Amino acid sequence: MVKIILVEDHNVVRNGIRALLDKEDDIEVIAEAGNGKDALQLLTDGYKPDIIITAINLPQMSGIELLTRIKQAYPTIKVVILSMLDDDKHIMQAFKAGAIGYMLKSVNAEEMLFGIRHVYSINERYLCNELALKLLERFLQTTDHNTGVNINALEISKREVEVLALVSEGFTNQEIADKLFTSKRTIESHRQNLIEKTGTRNTAALIRYAVLNSIIR
Repeated sequence: MVKIILVEDHNVVRNGIRALLDKEDDIEVIAEAGNGKDALQLLTDGYKPDIIITAINLPQMSGIELLTRIKQAYPTIKVVILSMLDDDKHIMQAFKAGAIGYMLKSVNAEEMLFGIRHVYSINERYLCNELALKLLERFLQTTDHNTGVNINALEISKREVEVLALVSEGFTNQEIADKLFTSKRTIESHRQNLIEKTGTRNTAALIRYAVLNSIIR
């Protein structure tokens, strides 16, 4: 069971996120807070979440400051940023401060749930697909196309190439599953296998790898 504390000052947004998470059998929202001070008090009072989901723009202290204080006092708690801010500055600040995930508030329900489960079970950073694709565009414009990887040594199946192509077009796991007439769990498995095969760390790096090595075009 993934135990979560929600930190969001807008009641409508917080209630919407909670309503979504409460539908899941493996996720439990154990507490909510409208600002960073109250969130820290919940931890002092003995609440033990696996993940804290927080906005950046909060009253009394910013989400980045809250994140920094959480990582100092409770280093095992994972923190996911859920924000409307999509600029490089805030994304870099969040990850440098110790965030394990960064998602936009425009993210769809399926990807939010996927991101939460990803950081909980795999313990690796997660960047939502919209931001990953934006970063990919900048990578392609600014980096050398010589990756130095022996692409011939990889065994990538035709189905995995199909999945990669659809991921690069921004389709969700469920949409890809529908297009390929398979289950969402199968697509998630393909995606994780591709990350492991290519030695990449996230979706942005995976797509960049595939493009630079002409696996997809």
